[in-house]
Amino acid sequence: MKINLKELRKRSEYINENKNNNLDLIIWNYNQKAQFDGFFDEYILQTRGMITDMEGNIIARPFKKFFNLNEKEETKIENLPAELPKITIKMDGSLIIQFYDGNNICMATRGSFNSEQAIWATKWIRERFKKEDFLKGYTYLYEEIGSHNRIVVKYNTKELILLAVINTETLEEINHISEAKRLRINYAKPVDKPLNELVELLPSLNGNEEGFVVRYSNGLRVKMKGTEYARLHRLITKISNKSVWDLLMNNQPFDELLEKVPDEFFNWVKKTKKDLEDKYKELESKAKEGYEKTKNLPTRKEQAIEIIKNYKDVSTTIFMMLDNKDYSNMLWIKLKPIYSNPFKEEN
Repeated sequence: MKINLKELRKRSEYINENKNNNLDLIIWNYNQKAQFDGFFDEYILQTRGMITDMEGNIIARPFKKFFNLNEKEETKIENLPAELPKITIKMDGSLIIQFYDGNNICMATRGSFNSEQAIWATKWIRERFKKEDFLKGYTYLYEEIGSHNRIVVKYNTKELILLAVINTETLEEINHISEAKRLRINYAKPVDKPLNELVELLPSLNGNEEGFVVRYSNGLRVKMKGTEYARLHRLITKISNKSVWDLLMNNQPFDELLEKVPDEFFNWVKKTKKDLEDKYKELESKAKEGYEKTKNLPTRKEQAIEIIKNYKDVSTTIFMMLDNKDYSNMLWIKLKPIYSNPFKEEN
């Protein structure tokens, strides 16, 4: 199966393209700007570590991007398919994508052929298997867990956990549990509880349990994260409203900050950024109004009387305008927020 590389490259603002140093292969991965803008069309959704050759033939096909419960219209609980889904424990590590270099088994992470996780996973799998041990035409997906790759959950093991086995051509999935047992490796454990019970269970999960992944027969996947896990994750990222304010005040790009932000907290960052920008525009507009009303007054004393009387809260800014000085930092300093619990308004 092929994908149109020209169409992918049209979306370079949202998709990172990473070529293999030794093979004519490319790994495609949506970036944090796609997350922040919430822009996911059918092409971008597929680029969660998809590997192609230089002509666009798909070599390895991982999961499409999937969202949190209630994050999108199609993942709202009332809009989910009317069937019993398959539910597994959500593992807290790095997604590993299996592909082949001739007869050699190779591993990649979502965005890299040579990340530390990919190198470790390649060594781990080659010590245990040959290419012939795996089903031809299928993409094997794993979670790399262990102390060397800890996010929040502490695991007492260091291994690859089989998550899914997907037909690279048709997208059909086979039973990953049966395949894991055949290969004699561990797998994402099934959960034998209805969805509504699991939703109610999320607040009571401890921090060493991330949550669940729900899969429907049409391929739709939905993730559900425990409340305590989300709290610990946000503390690890150390992002706050002050982080957003600092970048705005110093006119710095958001790229580095966004790299640290978990998917489910992007809406919080977007709202915090917009609220601060709106407040800035409001104060600037008031200061400009005061400037226009006082700039032609004959003396500084008369200007000061008018400004203090009607525009006291932005008086310093107006005086800077009258003196033709840069006032932007003065407004941002005025808007410096009191620290609030990061991601307070999460999905």
